[in-house]
Amino acid sequence: MVRWNTFKKSALRSAFDVSDALGKAKREREKQRNRELLTQLIDITLYLAWQGKAFRGDDESATSSNQGNFLELVKMFSQYDSVLKLHLENLKCQKIGKNRCQVSLLSNRTQNDLIKALATFTKREIRKEIEEATIYSVLIDETTDVSHCEQVSVVVSYVYQMEIKERFLQVCNVAKTTGEEMEKTVLDLLKNNNLQIENMCGQGYDGAANMSGQYKGLQSRILQHNNKALYVHFQAHCLNLVLVEAAKSSIHFITFFNLVQKLYVFLTSSTKRHTAFVKCQEALHPGERVIQLQKLSDTRWACREKALKALLKVISSVVKVLTDITQQEPPDTAAGDARMYLKAIDFEFLLCLEIASPVFEVTALASDALQNSDIDLSTAYAVVNGVKDTLSNLRTEQQFGKSFKSASEKAEAAGISIPIAPPGQQRQRRVPAKYSHSTHAAVESHSFKSLEDYYRVKVYYTFIDVLSQELERRFRGDGETQSNKILSALHSLTKPNKWIGKEIIGPDSLEAIHTLCEFYEGEEQKLKTELRVFYASFQDTSTVKDILKTLRDNNGQDIFPTLVKMITTYATIPVSTATVERSFSKLKLVKDTLRNLCSEERLSDLLLLAIEKDIPLNHSEVVNIYRDMAPRRLLL
Repeated sequence: MVRWNTFKKSALRSAFDVSDALGKAKREREKQRNRELLTQLIDITLYLAWQGKAFRGDDESATSSNQGNFLELVKMFSQYDSVLKLHLENLKCQKIGKNRCQVSLLSNRTQNDLIKALATFTKREIRKEIEEATIYSVLIDETTDVSHCEQVSVVVSYVYQMEIKERFLQVCNVAKTTGEEMEKTVLDLLKNNNLQIENMCGQGYDGAANMSGQYKGLQSRILQHNNKALYVHFQAHCLNLVLVEAAKSSIHFITFFNLVQKLYVFLTSSTKRHTAFVKCQEALHPGERVIQLQKLSDTRWACREKALKALLKVISSVVKVLTDITQQEPPDTAAGDARMYLKAIDFEFLLCLEIASPVFEVTALASDALQNSDIDLSTAYAVVNGVKDTLSNLRTEQQFGKSFKSASEKAEAAGISIPIAPPGQQRQRRVPAKYSHSTHAAVESHSFKSLEDYYRVKVYYTFIDVLSQELERRFRGDGETQSNKILSALHSLTKPNKWIGKEIIGPDSLEAIHTLCEFYEGEEQKLKTELRVFYASFQDTSTVKDILKTLRDNNGQDIFPTLVKMITTYATIPVSTATVERSFSKLKLVKDTLRNLCSEERLSDLLLLAIEKDIPLNHSEVVNIYRDMAPRRLLL
């Protein structure tokens, strides 16, 4: 009986073990099938997020011919994927049989959960990189979306594995843009993303008072929490302000830019006038591509180069079409405006066009360079120095003579008269002897001998000089603020000629080392030794990117620890607004007039996925995040 009872227990236990094994294998197959199905849906979600497309449709019922992008993509892929096809067939059968429907994974809630899971995974990867980098900078800018809401875009900059990275973090909707409100927004954002403000080494904003204010601006409020978070005005914004000041240097250029914009509006606001303008180009330049006039950007002055370049090429066609409109019989309703614009296009306008075009071509090149996402401060300084050298080369009589000659040729070809005497000096008045020593006589003594002399001094030299002075003031500063001193000291670390080839290091270099080590708590002698050894060993490194690459390839973290700390700090300080403004471009695609009710959290997640496409995706982790977000009926 003992043996019989033992046999029955072992047989029963064996049967239970077999049943458990079969059940476990069945659950594992179901789990694997569900995860595979979810992987397909994750790819579809990611594709729509990358392209900035809408997920849902107006009518998602079974009888609808267009159920929205998400469901239509699911149906299309089910024709080629057996997992999706079987899932849709099971849903259809259960619906026909009026049985309790299984989890469809196709609802709007599931779509939102998938978007959230993907965004959570992306943020985790970004946080891992920031934690390894230890220090970071914050870049912030504001814009107004289609719903007239103020959106603040936040980007973090850091050095990961000796490469400069800029990652979009979040977009926030703010009711006020005061310094106090922006401070609260930034602190909450850092807390929600587990970023310590003590590790912030830089902050980059525009020049608005609420951001750059010395007492109540955001940058001063952040400095109260961390005095090492240096504020840097965006370099491309500085260049934009330089051009704004140069355009206001004289009444000639103020009038010139106003007329350029009015010509664009006049010739493009009417299809009839635009067609006539196109036909004039085809008649004057047969076989050549038709050039369209460009609008003058109100905020990006560097982009005005395209508008000036286009107008310079088709100025003869513009004059021709305006002349035709004024001579048209019966008279056109716009003939009065055309006559006014035709009279305003005089020799002075053509000369300003010839002067501004090459200058804006140089600044446009610099603006494009300053907006690269991987640019560093040393490269930005080199670009600005190149612009200043180019402007100094343009400030010559020979260069102005070329512009004056070209304007004269265009005026003669268009039938525009060229003044003989300078403006205001057409009639010379003899000064009486008793007033020969008065102020009036002094003014008359500065009269110009020729028209060319007048425009060279009053227009050309003034324009170039204001540009050069504003470049020096806005990009170099007065050197008295702490930020300027630290940035200048960090910039000196990228100059090899200051550290090699000399037995004694110069006083300026020693002062830079002292400033940096005092501010960042380093050892002066150690930094000086590492600099001399590094540049003696690797002499072909002149930019921050080259230095970082050399340090990465030669295990520099262990050999030059103090130098690595300083260079990574310098590389982390923000320069460009490329990533911030790229988020604004994506914002217009994601939140348009048809999708203006998107919630703030969903909008931020979609923007994150649309911008940070280069982060590798781990489907298994995303499925786990989706599983843990809420209790699921589905076995995952």
